[in-house]
Amino acid sequence: MNYFPIFLDAKKLNVLVVGGGEIAGAKIELLLKSPATVTVVSPKISANIQALLTAGKIKYINDYYDKSMLAQKQLVFVATENRSLNEQINKEAFEHGVLANVVDNADLCHFITPAIIDRSPMVFAMISSGQSPVLLRYWREKLETIIPQSLGKLASFAGQKRQAVKDRFTNFTNRRVFWESFFSKTGIEQGEDLESAFNMQLENSEDVTSTQAELLVINTPDHPDLLTLGAVRNMQKADNILHDVEVDSVIIDLCRRDAPKAAFNEDNIAETLSLLKQGKRVCYLNTNQTSQSHEFIAAAKELNCQVFCF
Repeated sequence: MNYFPIFLDAKKLNVLVVGGGEIAGAKIELLLKSPATVTVVSPKISANIQALLTAGKIKYINDYYDKSMLAQKQLVFVATENRSLNEQINKEAFEHGVLANVVDNADLCHFITPAIIDRSPMVFAMISSGQSPVLLRYWREKLETIIPQSLGKLASFAGQKRQAVKDRFTNFTNRRVFWESFFSKTGIEQGEDLESAFNMQLENSEDVTSTQAELLVINTPDHPDLLTLGAVRNMQKADNILHDVEVDSVIIDLCRRDAPKAAFNEDNIAETLSLLKQGKRVCYLNTNQTSQSHEFIAAAKELNCQVFCF
């Protein structure tokens, strides 16, 4: 992964755009979907940029670029056809600690902008690391048809109800289980009857002090694409991940990102059984049906925890 994915708080962003043509205009319009402060510098600007200026949406410097304009900026987008100027801005931005993006010139970019699927407050971003823009566009268009438009409404609703769920349940596990169950209900993704469905589930949910431990045994295939949907869903719900050393790292990465992970060996079997005693949901990525793995699964069953195999 050559590019580190990150989302910036745009309320704190001051952005400089160098250039006044149509390409600069497209970047400005994208930036204005956020609360970032945008300053444009160019001796000439397009009609579209002029309309944004008239509407008071941007600041404008009717002049040529100067490095002093980088002061108090965090990002600079460069949309000019002047190669030497682009190189100059790239160098001066680096010296000023400002991240630069030179449009259509990856070699002069400190960062790149992703393809975006906007379901605010849910936002999905993808890149091909500059290798295949057509493939990236293909997948963005495909995902646009899969991800419902109402997902933003659902995310906003959940945000409004977070405190109510926090007040109802005393521990994180119960809150997580509540939301997992709520989001998986039929019709929820389409934003249907959110209030009534939420109130009914909240009323019928118990704030249990202890949870039933689960051991999820995933018999991992040779290729990630051969994992079943059920296996991947459970991998992403586990509290802890245990895996044989032979398991492909790509498969391990499909597990819940913030779940602690450990290679399976005799030294951590006791620790994992202790987690099960605490009511944790442990996912075991298994490649070899060894006597040691059989003994571990048998020991888990003796703890009266639920064991599911995928």
